[in-house]
Amino acid sequence: MRVVDLTHCIEEGMPVFPGTEPPRLTPANTLEKDGFRETLLSLYSHTGTHMDAPAHMLGEGATLDVLAADRFLGPALVVDVSDLRGASVTAERLAPHREALGRAEYLLLRTRWDRFWGQEAYFGPFPCLTREAAAWLGAFPLKGVGADAISFDPMDSPDFPVHRTLLGRGVVLVENLTGLDGLPEEGFLFGAFPLRYALADGAPVRAVGMLP
Repeated sequence: MRVVDLTHCIEEGMPVFPGTEPPRLTPANTLEKDGFRETLLSLYSHTGTHMDAPAHMLGEGATLDVLAADRFLGPALVVDVSDLRGASVTAERLAPHREALGRAEYLLLRTRWDRFWGQEAYFGPFPCLTREAAAWLGAFPLKGVGADAISFDPMDSPDFPVHRTLLGRGVVLVENLTGLDGLPEEGFLFGAFPLRYALADGAPVRAVGMLP
């Protein structure tokens, strides 16, 4: 099996959603002083490549810590929408993949926006699902949807309709993926395992594609 890493490294100065504090990685113990290394991590739960739980935006939504671990792994489908700079991903655009969506448990939207990581351009205008496309996806047996962009809604969205629609169907969301060009359209497993902490509204993940 070949494993493709789809995860941005967490480091100080990395891109974060506007209004979020960047992570801090503080040496807590050192080899010279203590004989071992340990780092104090201070970061928001939606830092870097991360997963949104339904509880992120829904009062009665599940938190990640109560979801079974098998929710975070499954056969995946990659749909390339990188030609839609500044445009919406509609249900009509996804419809040709209807049969493959019936076999998939994760849909990964390849916007190729990860090429702007570390630049101001990363914050938009990346392709986003419409609310109608998000609702249309609810007919398929998806555990989650991922994208190599910072959000599933435009950066100026006041009410996050795509988030709310997908999370409302119990679908987890994986944001800030990278390296989706290294995956085929089908025939692989996608895994994104979040840090398990109490009442987790979201958490960083190590996301990977597993190819035979």
